[in-house]
Amino acid sequence: MRGPVLKGETAQLRLDGFEEEIEHMFTNNNTTYEKTVKIFAPFRLNAVERRVIADGKHISIAAPAGRQQGDYLYSTTVTLLREGMTLYTSAPCWASVEIR
Repeated sequence: MRGPVLKGETAQLRLDGFEEEIEHMFTNNNTTYEKTVKIFAPFRLNAVERRVIADGKHISIAAPAGRQQGDYLYSTTVTLLREGMTLYTSAPCWASVEIR
């Protein structure tokens, strides 16, 4: 059984402000930007301490990538639609973060 089909203005309201992101994805210049986020910490981090946030939205969790010079290393690669998007992490203040 299929749910109700949205038409016209109702369908437009359901996008909840994602029109700009969708429009940006399908323009002639559909360039994306890839960033690698590395978190170095002397102690193990919980998943909540390894979150990567872009423009206020949670987009990834850095995965354990081994140890480097005695520190625990966590890494993730994120794909961004705009070059100027701001990236944050939820890593503690004593952890070191590298974004390339």
